[in-house]
Order: sequence, then structure tokens, then C-alpha cells
Amino acid sequence: MDHNITSSDNPVKDLRAGVHSTVDKVADNISSISEQVGAKTDQLGAAYKRFAESGANYVRSSPGKSLLVALAAGYAVSKLLGSRKH
Repeated sequence: MDHNITSSDNPVKDLRAGVHSTVDKVADNISSISEQVGAKTDQLGAAYKRFAESGANYVRSSPGKSLLVALAAGYAVSKLLGSRKH
């Protein structure tokens, strides 16, 4: 009888090795994505801080205009939300 089988004698070990390899690849990809998300989070945090500082500086330099803009925005939001009929 010819036993020229290309697979190994233990298919369970082959399957286990394949699963481990796939899990390792997925874990590496998740780790990479996590690092990228962390970097983007840091960038967004810095951008938010700059935006908040520039807004605070604008309010300090032009308090009258800031108050009028806030009142206008509040009025617009109240009209948008107040026009809903339940």
C-alpha cells in the first residue's frame, strides 16, 4: 500500500497550529489598531485644547460679541427644538 500522504500524521496539531497562527495575526492587528486609535485620541485631545483656548481668548477679547453670538445660537436652537410637535 502506498502511503504518500502530504498532510501530517496528526491533523489536530496542524489545525491547532493554524488556529494559533491566525489568533497571533489577529492580536497583532488589534494591537496596531489600538496604537493608531491612541495616537488619534492624543491628536484630538490636543486639537480640542487648542480650540478651547482660542475660544476662551476670543471671549476675553470680545465679551460683547461673544454674548450676542451665544444669545443668537440659543435662540436658533430653541426655535429648532421648539418647532417639534409631539
